[in-house]
Amino acid sequence: MNTKRILCILQLPPPLHGASLMNSYVINSEVLRRNFTIDIVNLQFAKSIKELEKFSLLKIYKAILYGFMIAKIVITKSPDLIYFTIAPKGFAFYRDACYVLLLKLLNSKIVFHLHGKGIKNNIKKSFLKKKIYAWVFKNSYVICLSERLSEDISEVYTLPYIVPNGIKILPKRNGIQNRLNKSTVNVLFLSNYIRSKGVLVLIDALAILHSQGYLFNARLVGAPADLTIEFLENRIANQSLAEVVQVTGPLYGNDKIAEFQNADIFTFPTYNEAFPLVILEAMQHALPVVSTLEGGIPEMTIDGKTGFLVETQNAPMLAEKIAVLLKNKNMRIEMGKRGYERFMDNYTINHFEKNIHYIFQTLLDS
Repeated sequence: MNTKRILCILQLPPPLHGASLMNSYVINSEVLRRNFTIDIVNLQFAKSIKELEKFSLLKIYKAILYGFMIAKIVITKSPDLIYFTIAPKGFAFYRDACYVLLLKLLNSKIVFHLHGKGIKNNIKKSFLKKKIYAWVFKNSYVICLSERLSEDISEVYTLPYIVPNGIKILPKRNGIQNRLNKSTVNVLFLSNYIRSKGVLVLIDALAILHSQGYLFNARLVGAPADLTIEFLENRIANQSLAEVVQVTGPLYGNDKIAEFQNADIFTFPTYNEAFPLVILEAMQHALPVVSTLEGGIPEMTIDGKTGFLVETQNAPMLAEKIAVLLKNKNMRIEMGKRGYERFMDNYTINHFEKNIHYIFQTLLDS
């Protein structure tokens, strides 16, 4: 059978983060591989989260090399569609814009998949930047992660496709039953130790709760990035929280699953986010989520029904909402159940693959 050919230009793990994980789902999707011939250019410029923002001559060399690889595949294999998970801002955007210039010169049909945000703020600062973004997206197609995130490109592109992220379904466990029988409430934070993920805001909120006499245990799970384990432990000790808050470092596989199963409340007070997969993981484990009005999160977590949403960098407000859940076991359980149902109805990997397949097929047929 003569299948259509798609060139995927994206970043795969390592490092592992939301975008690279979703990219791996795309290229490994049985649905997509069964229906299309997939070629890949893996734009791997770093092997760790810490290296992502650092400049190096090696990255310049790799950028040029990847440009030649893209040109070779487009010229020799003539893909019917280019799927490009373009960086939305920073140096990486201008690097990717060079690849876009190359693809446009080669008359390629392009669909961009935006896994981040920041375009709206960038174009406010410069009329020239607005022109560059408009040129990049002109005569192309764009996928956004949510309706809210489509606002980020509204001044340079209209009517994007909307495809929420999705994750694999794990075997159902008895986490809810375990939570009914527990005496101590466990609060979980799980993300890389990056300041913008809100981990320091959470520590401040936990200090408020502790001073008010609330009983809880909290675990901060993640890999060091711009914050070290030692720094977090010192911050916790200075807030007199050492007996109730533990920094675990990174956990994977069954150890990570166990953290979700043992938790009663999931907290993620991020202030720079698009569509965090970790919230979907918490929903899959039937946990109430306390997060922020950031990026696509308000479309994932329904405030007052599957969790609570607070202002970014507002520790007192965060503490107040966690306190509501600390006091009410039935509310925790019911919010968690509704979150699980919402996950199963909207955010599984099957939903994601079907949506991507539909867009690819629609664009190839047009």
